[in-house]
Amino acid sequence: MKKNTPLLNALIIVAIFCMMALASTPPPAPTASIYQGNFSYPSEKDEVVKNAAKLSFISNSANPTIVLRVPHTSHEVLEEDKNVKTEKNNDGTNNLYDINVYSVIEKELLKGGFTVRDRALFEKVLGDKMVNDYSKIKELTETDFILELSNIQYVRHPFNSFTYNTTGRKGVINTSLFNCNNSIFLYGLKIEFRLIKVKENDFIGSFTYNYSPCGDTPCTYSVSCLNGNCSEPYVTQGNVRISGIRLIPQEEIERFVKASTDKLVREIMH
Repeated sequence: MKKNTPLLNALIIVAIFCMMALASTPPPAPTASIYQGNFSYPSEKDEVVKNAAKLSFISNSANPTIVLRVPHTSHEVLEEDKNVKTEKNNDGTNNLYDINVYSVIEKELLKGGFTVRDRALFEKVLGDKMVNDYSKIKELTETDFILELSNIQYVRHPFNSFTYNTTGRKGVINTSLFNCNNSIFLYGLKIEFRLIKVKENDFIGSFTYNYSPCGDTPCTYSVSCLNGNCSEPYVTQGNVRISGIRLIPQEEIERFVKASTDKLVREIMH
């Protein structure tokens, strides 16, 4: 019996060390819960301000001529351009212009009955002639109107809560509200135009159009939450997580620009 004492003591010591190790092991880190959040946010109201009397010229013209001016081109040509700016993303880029925004606008102007002047040539003429006001442009370019794309940008919509659905007994869908400790953001779009009648050097219209991808129909995005703090809403495509402004695909941006230009043409022509 005495011969087994050292072995027994060793086993006791090992057991004590094992219990101490288990006691000192930290509990597993909490994991985030992923919800399929439902989001709905209407866009801001469109705003149209126009001088109907000045626009009546168009209805009496068989082929009114127009040129699209874009931000940050030939800045020193016109004094008025000093107040025109283009909003940038937080990282200094503006990928809204990665799509062919200008061609989309010009095509809709053509469909609306305008004769569209070449904007590159228009800018070159102005630069060559050192024109410093709009009143001289008519004779140089034979253009009736200048349509300025003064701004196109993302609009941020903050959220502190979202709803999500769970399936209860007998397949009943229950809707719950999750309140976040932090703010999370989704995005819409805004585009602004200015219309100038060249001959009289008159600013005759301002047109602002807005868009929300989750206005008419709620959007469902994944949201990862831990201890009440939630990630930006996202969707997963393969191994890639898409969130923020990238939730609005370029095709959707093009449709918005096209629809906005179509509205503008109808406002001008009627």
